[in-house]
Amino acid sequence: MKRSLQEVVELVVFGLVALLLGTGLLWLVGWLLSLGGLLLKAIAGLLWLLLRFVVPVALVAGLVYFLVKALQGRSEAAPAPAGPGGSAQPVPHSQNATPTGSAPTASADANGSSTITAPSGTQATATASDAPDDAEVASAHGAADVDSPADEPAEDDRSADEGA
Repeated sequence: MKRSLQEVVELVVFGLVALLLGTGLLWLVGWLLSLGGLLLKAIAGLLWLLLRFVVPVALVAGLVYFLVKALQGRSEAAPAPAGPGGSAQPVPHSQNATPTGSAPTASADANGSSTITAPSGTQATATASDAPDDAEVASAHGAADVDSPADEPAEDDRSADEGA
């Protein structure tokens, strides 16, 4: 097929434009990759600085951890020295200790009063009533003048007043 001079020139110009665009795209991709390389190089440098600091600290911390664990395991596994009797008894931990005394006991009856009894070694007993007394009821209702033992004169005062 025979081509005209104009078609050949057009093909050469289009080829040169395509070559120029291809070269420009390669140049642009190269710049982007070099900037990306610089960015990746900076990230790698930061990671290297971090690892240069973290790895020795982690090694020392791990060494200290394992030394402490080994020393704790050895001190817990070592038996107590035998006394004159020849037998070593383990010392109980505070977690395993049992109480030596008995605890106070509490009981309640149907009226709402409760009783607390001390252990058998002592003779203390305390009782309390959950029901309010008259003074508490009166003060709750706003009554100000309620007869109470504090308002009455003492026995000594009464006998002095009657004798006079």
